Amino acid sequence: MKALLIIFLACAIFGAAGFFTYELFVRPQRELAEEKAAPATPAPPDSTLPQFNKCVALKEKGKLIEARKAFEDFLDHHPESSKAEDARDLLGEINTTIFLTPIPAPEKQLYVVRSGDVLNRVANKTKTTPELIMKGNNLTGTMLKIDQKLYTSPSNFSLVISRKRSKVILSNNGKFFKQYPILEVPPALLAKPKKAAPGKQTGKVTEKMAWHNGSRVIFSDPGYSEATHWININIAHCTLYGALPEGIDPKTASKPPSGIAIPPTAAVELATMLSRGTPVTLE
Repeated sequence: MKALLIIFLACAIFGAAGFFTYELFVRPQRELAEEKAAPATPAPPDSTLPQFNKCVALKEKGKLIEARKAFEDFLDHHPESSKAEDARDLLGEINTTIFLTPIPAPEKQLYVVRSGDVLNRVANKTKTTPELIMKGNNLTGTMLKIDQKLYTSPSNFSLVISRKRSKVILSNNGKFFKQYPILEVPPALLAKPKKAAPGKQTGKVTEKMAWHNGSRVIFSDPGYSEATHWININIAHCTLYGALPEGIDPKTASKPPSGIAIPPTAAVELATMLSRGTPVTLE
């Protein structure tokens, strides 16, 4: 009888131990393995997708003014949408297309050339840049004619260089205008082990430079459209420049000693729109 009792107690003890071992260790591990092996649960559909597609449709139909407003509204109401980044890129394309071409837009202002006007003087009067007047009116030269009609767009640009997002973000009158990818950042602007990268800094555009075949050129010179552009900023290591094509020796090409590389087309656009004194924030 005692032997049976001992056997019963032993079974109870070891059985309970086995049960708790299974519950505490084996089953959780098995469930975790099964969870990892299970196919990923599909993300719920993005409820903002239909509205995004409507914006895209307007752009594809060439209704740029309507598309611009639609994308602006989309980003105002759905900044966290999975399509927000695509919306910013498409809105940027629309903004520069309207801004840098003669496409009519409600905000464009008419200027009629008067006697004695030259391109630089008109740019100062209209608070824009000579390059922008030429680009926005499809001018092939700098000569103006009396009574010639020129269209300019109000501009009050500011620039943010975002290391976290790896973007150069252009705003006009406080509203998002366009963003450009950063291709290369100098080591001095990156975080280093055991030492944080510099925090937010503010500065401004101090000069715009263009180089063609090793010589500096200005907007009225031949070769300006093929030039390599620099945008000098009075924040250390923040000169923006068009990335050099592959195979070009940086020692002989027009590359600043330390700066931020962006696509060449981005450098051309920014050089056209920005002027001395444009505020810049590095973050």
